[in-house]
Amino acid sequence: MIDEKLLIINDLKTAFSTSMGSVTVVDDVSLYIKKKETLALVGESGCGKSMTSLSIMQLLPVNGKIMNGEIIFNNHNLVELSDKEMSKVRGNDIAMIFQEPMTSLNPVLTIGDQITEGLLLHRKLSKKEAKDRAVALLKLVGFSRAVEVMKEYPHQLSGGMRQRVMIAMAMSVDPSLLIADEPTTALDVTIQAQILELMQELKEKFDTSILLITHDLGVVAEMADRVVVMYAGEVVEEADALSLFEDPSHPYTQGLIKSVPSLDVQQERLYSIPGTVPAPNEVTVGCRFAPRCAQAWERCSKEKPSLYQRKNGHQVRCFLYELGEGTNYNESGATHS
Repeated sequence: MIDEKLLIINDLKTAFSTSMGSVTVVDDVSLYIKKKETLALVGESGCGKSMTSLSIMQLLPVNGKIMNGEIIFNNHNLVELSDKEMSKVRGNDIAMIFQEPMTSLNPVLTIGDQITEGLLLHRKLSKKEAKDRAVALLKLVGFSRAVEVMKEYPHQLSGGMRQRVMIAMAMSVDPSLLIADEPTTALDVTIQAQILELMQELKEKFDTSILLITHDLGVVAEMADRVVVMYAGEVVEEADALSLFEDPSHPYTQGLIKSVPSLDVQQERLYSIPGTVPAPNEVTVGCRFAPRCAQAWERCSKEKPSLYQRKNGHQVRCFLYELGEGTNYNESGATHS
């Protein structure tokens, strides 16, 4: 059933060992993904989105470590699995499309070798069966000359073609969960639309759940069923996509949406949220967004807000919503009950 939860993350904390000590990059993050659902993980660069996905895949850098929490996938806690057990999950049940395909693909192996590798490892196919499956996958992701592409190397393909190859590799073993980390970055608008349409088609064809990591709210509006907004390693808002765009609650989410250019309003200068995301070692007490927030008051710099429940699963980490529906504010910044 669609309401069944495929992935559940509870209180995930990931930290890096540095010369300045342990630095937390993912701080008590909890989220879930239902079967056949697309969940968008949204935020500026440095908010912890990619580190959350690498924690799920157990692909953290050598100085990174999961300090606390659990990652439940198909009723198994991935944090407790051995490297050998995790290798059976990774690339088989969970696949990932990385942000830059040129650095993710092996430059000295042909496209055919790279796609068939996973099939030979996880599906135990013969070389001929793996090759036939790879050709079929390349055709599925839009290559008309799939047989020729099998013999080519990554540098011979365009950025959009390489991203299609990454999708073919990810979908080769029919994963239950596909993690796509900024899958359309550095692609032109036309190719972006084609890649997103392709991902949507593959999701429907294979009943795959998608964790879509992006800072592009246009992509979110196009693809997502639900949205989790992260800031400085924390979840600050969660809602279904329609609710988030119709009623963004956290000042950070409102700022992100306000930053998107509008075709209906002529602007001399695009809005941008003042300030920058704090580095993980700069995070102190209070609300992490307070230094950039026009709605902040004294309490925000001293206390950390909880995730407050609004309605229909809408959660927001802001004192303005402490009393249920609580207080809200209009664009002028005035608060009202």
